[in-house]
Amino acid sequence: MEMRVHELHPTLIHAPLALLPSTVVVDLAAALTGNRKLDNAARTLWWSTAASGLLAGFAGMAASQEVKADQHSRDMMFLHGLGNVGIVLGAFGVAVWRTGHRSSLVSSLVGLGAFALATYTGWLGGEMVYTHGVGVKELTMKGEELDVLSPSLASRQAPGRLLRDAVKGLGWLLGRARRVFSGREQLDPSAFGVTALEQTLEQPAVKPEDIRPELRPV
Repeated sequence: MEMRVHELHPTLIHAPLALLPSTVVVDLAAALTGNRKLDNAARTLWWSTAASGLLAGFAGMAASQEVKADQHSRDMMFLHGLGNVGIVLGAFGVAVWRTGHRSSLVSSLVGLGAFALATYTGWLGGEMVYTHGVGVKELTMKGEELDVLSPSLASRQAPGRLLRDAVKGLGWLLGRARRVFSGREQLDPSAFGVTALEQTLEQPAVKPEDIRPELRPV
């Protein structure tokens, strides 16, 4: 099984996604009980969450330059990346603060907010892949083009490609943010995913009589 450079991000992202809610739960428990062991555990978890998020974000910045995507998907990718940068910076901020302070409801609420944002950015990431096929090799990249954009992770050029594309991806994200917030560029409103959510909620429920006879349970 050959892993490509752009596939490193979805491999690493599970760590911060699992650590963040665990950190919030332990931090909140420490704040409510005043238990010193829970407080120390939460402090360690904050640093672990921030570090794992940084690694996943580094790979994600690189992946943004290694996949093919249309303008709509690029807008979703921008929102996904910008939100995750905010989460990682927030996690490091809380980790630094918690180094010299006990857990509190404030740090727990910040964690809950970060978890809510991570749920949204994670959903955007899923939409990019499962709805638009971003990063799916057989759909968007094939043959020589795949080798050029995303070489094998075990190849000699992989480390340099990761570093180069991560820097390039961060530059793209910050440059795009500057243009969007200054009003020089606009995002496709559907890139926020609101339209997709509305369509899902508006879909009528499937009635038993609508199911074909051969598919109905016996």
